[in-house]
Amino acid sequence: MKNILIIGDGIIGMLSAIVLSSIYKNIYLVKSSKKKHYASKVDRFFSINLLSQYFFMKNNIWEDIIASNPRPYNKIITWDDKIEDSLLFESSSISYDSLGYIVKETSIINSLLRRLANIKNVMSIEDINIKEIHDNNGTHAMILLNGESIDLDLILKSDKSMDILLSSDSFKSNTVDYNQHALVVDLFIDKNSIQNIAYQKFLEGQIMGLLPISNNQYNLIWSVNNNILDNLKNDNDAKILSILNSHLSEKIGTIKNISNRIIFPLLGFHVESYVKNNILVIGGAAHSVHPMAGLGLNMGIQDIFLLENSFLKIDTDKYDITQVLKNFNRSCIEENKKTYNTINFLKKFYSDKLIPDFFRSKSLSLFNKNIYLKNKVIESATGIDVLKRRSVGKYCYSN
Repeated sequence: MKNILIIGDGIIGMLSAIVLSSIYKNIYLVKSSKKKHYASKVDRFFSINLLSQYFFMKNNIWEDIIASNPRPYNKIITWDDKIEDSLLFESSSISYDSLGYIVKETSIINSLLRRLANIKNVMSIEDINIKEIHDNNGTHAMILLNGESIDLDLILKSDKSMDILLSSDSFKSNTVDYNQHALVVDLFIDKNSIQNIAYQKFLEGQIMGLLPISNNQYNLIWSVNNNILDNLKNDNDAKILSILNSHLSEKIGTIKNISNRIIFPLLGFHVESYVKNNILVIGGAAHSVHPMAGLGLNMGIQDIFLLENSFLKIDTDKYDITQVLKNFNRSCIEENKKTYNTINFLKKFYSDKLIPDFFRSKSLSLFNKNIYLKNKVIESATGIDVLKRRSVGKYCYSN
């Protein structure tokens, strides 16, 4: 296999380049010339599940990430003001020490950059230096501004916002407008006693997700209906603090300060097919889900895991790229469509006013008592089920 073009140099694009560098002779990694407008305003954090942790370990990246002291969490508690029972998910129920880690975005990026620095066949190209991508009945060539032409065996797009090569509309998708925005902000509480517990609270038109990131700090992902956001956008910090304390102080203590905040719209989509004419889409170019489950980045990392797994099924002496992509497409649709539909169902279950509170309460009570079903949900959210189906055994910090 000779040349592959990877469009997007974010976490998913860089990780793809690292993984595929042992398969392709030359990797051309396209980076965007545009800066993300919120990058300097507030630190971003991701919940890294067990599959993602495994994949980082497998590709010699996790040791670097762990040096940045990411915060493990071993419990998730969810509750609703209108429902008596709360739900508890514990890593010990599936015999692991943690459900995942809370990792700063910059820690992941820097670890990937250091890993890439030692890979000689990955070349970075800025998008403005590419004149066009020539398509001749499924075979592609990249034409640079200097006139050089490079034949491409495969094109991988990981960034939906980069319009080079093809419009995202070229891949048909199912979409959903959640009619919400996410407000992301760090919370500083009045005591250094935060445990390794993530929280999620459901309110009418709102979902509050709390990730522990230090002994006195949480990262809040606050999903709010658009009509509620109209009021929050103009509220000062004192007003926001008052609102947050009224909803969260009973669980986490008094919130004393908050960081700068970022706001972005929440839209869901999932492509009908990941592959088209030796072009494949993964990560943010292939799907987007509501942040209530913290699975967005993990789904992208899982895409790369499934792609690598598809290559490993084929004789390395004579890669049949058509069969590789066929296996990859089938695997991604199987795994990601299930996740996408499940998250959309849960979002509707908790927010749909047409579902009576007593029905929600009874359903959650029955679910809470069903240990087998709860463990299946934990295995799905952590990616353990995907690893099991592909014969990957226990691997990290398990009891």
